[in-house]
Amino acid sequence: MNEVLKYALLCGSAPEDFRQKKLVEMHDYLTSEAGGSVSERNIIIFPNGVPELLLESVLNGVFDSAAEEDSSEVLLYFCAMTEADLNAELSDSYVSGVEVVRLGEGEIRKDVIAYYAEKLAGMLEVNCRVMYEADGELVSEESFGYERIG
Repeated sequence: MNEVLKYALLCGSAPEDFRQKKLVEMHDYLTSEAGGSVSERNIIIFPNGVPELLLESVLNGVFDSAAEEDSSEVLLYFCAMTEADLNAELSDSYVSGVEVVRLGEGEIRKDVIAYYAEKLAGMLEVNCRVMYEADGELVSEESFGYERIG
């Protein structure tokens, strides 16, 4: 039986030099035996938000890599600061009614996430799961041993 190769994309919305506690906990869980021992090289983290176009570019790469494997799984994890940020409306006044996840200053359209998680994953025969959470509790990057920026 082939081993399942696991990938994870973790997107948070913490201010610069911080991470959300739930984002850190998700990372630690995924790298643990209980979480499937996902390799660090297969985890991409955007702790301070990500522009939608960059996210799409990264997702294309992740799904291309996952599709090359006999058996693979992709986790897309989005952690907004508040519940309201999870089900926000696009701030562009010309387009109304488009649901987004607000990650810091950026907005990721939920239809873009659904395209990758459902349509593209199905076409490439990649198992994909999407998780949304909200967490306003922050942990400083310094507490992880990272140098402060600026």
